[in-house]
Amino acid sequence: MKKFFAAPKPTLIYVFRINDKAHSDCLKVGETSLDYDNVNIFSLQPNASVLNKAARKRIDQYTKTAGIAYQLLYTESTIHIKEKCIVSFNDKDVHQVLLRSGIHRKKFQGDSGQGTEWFITDLETVKKAIKAVKEGRQSLLANEVTTDKSPIIFRPEQQEAIDKTIKQYNVGHLFVQSNPH
Repeated sequence: MKKFFAAPKPTLIYVFRINDKAHSDCLKVGETSLDYDNVNIFSLQPNASVLNKAARKRIDQYTKTAGIAYQLLYTESTIHIKEKCIVSFNDKDVHQVLLRSGIHRKKFQGDSGQGTEWFITDLETVKKAIKAVKEGRQSLLANEVTTDKSPIIFRPEQQEAIDKTIKQYNVGHLFVQSNPH
């Protein structure tokens, strides 16, 4: 008797944030599968539209019914070629690099241990942690950990409202635009 197994679905890492007080200093690093046929996963660049679409689909599953607005900041395929082999990693590998590098998990009020994918860090540090995983490193070097906060990137309608306010009241000197046109 022959047994056939389905090929594993390619996966991706996604990073997002929620712009509210509870999540102000942290990012979520998660993973989801890519449900698209006829996609050359080895040619996908970070933040490719097919990756972003898959990430949004997954994030919407657990934020949409709660009415939570989020900002998808980064996506990257977990499958890559290393030393002539096809290899993959998962979000837990990235989490471990962050933890070993001194990056702490976010503790939410009333958290019963469910918020394990939220880290007090910035996007550049997460990208460096992903790179470290791909390189087979267990942690980041001290100079790879940044302490900058990820800038607030407004949704288009928010940026439009800011621009109109600046124009209407001539108060541009009071605003620091994070996503200038």
